[in-house]
Amino acid sequence: MEVRLDPAGRMELGVIGEPAGHGAAVDFRRVSLAGISSQPLVRACGEPGQLLDATAGLGGDSWILAAAGFLVTAVERSPLVAAVLRDGIARARADGRLATIANRIELHVGESAAMLAASGTPWTAIYLDPMYPPKTKSALAPKPIRLVRDAVGDDLDARDLFLAAVAANPGRIVVKRPHHAAVVHPEPDLTFESKLARYDAYLRSGSSLRTLRPSPEKSL
Repeated sequence: MEVRLDPAGRMELGVIGEPAGHGAAVDFRRVSLAGISSQPLVRACGEPGQLLDATAGLGGDSWILAAAGFLVTAVERSPLVAAVLRDGIARARADGRLATIANRIELHVGESAAMLAASGTPWTAIYLDPMYPPKTKSALAPKPIRLVRDAVGDDLDARDLFLAAVAANPGRIVVKRPHHAAVVHPEPDLTFESKLARYDAYLRSGSSLRTLRPSPEKSL
């Protein structure tokens, strides 16, 4: 995998040897924000506040949440993917129509679990979108998702990241999963369905995390 400029001058993530323009760039001008407050992702994350997108990827969900009013800290572990996302955010900040939204996103490169352990931020919500199981060749994921998977690899530490999120004691944790996927964490307090995925929400005030919740002296 490599990062290069596409014909429009945008950074893109692509396969080494493929022509420029055949990779994945970030262009937030193409993201529809119609009816944003009613989108399942936004509803799952609750009232706007400080939100950690712990698996940022190419930033599509971070952008929607920032547009809904959240102050988003986006964390991406792959330097290649993060470089493409940073380029997209920078171009959005230079666009008067998008700057307000773009300025609500702060991008970090690194491991989210380590950041959660070191951070004292009172997160309103922590959002997790671990890699889906690979699809069969008859039902391939869109190319940008396949490219990100190639750069990042499978999220084998998804369970550890969930437990790190629990230990941070946020207002809620939201996990995005495909409809067919089994619940790998405790049963969620709330589930919000979209056409392509579901969003399992675990609430601090709910019962889903009772056996995993940190003791009061360790709470933030």
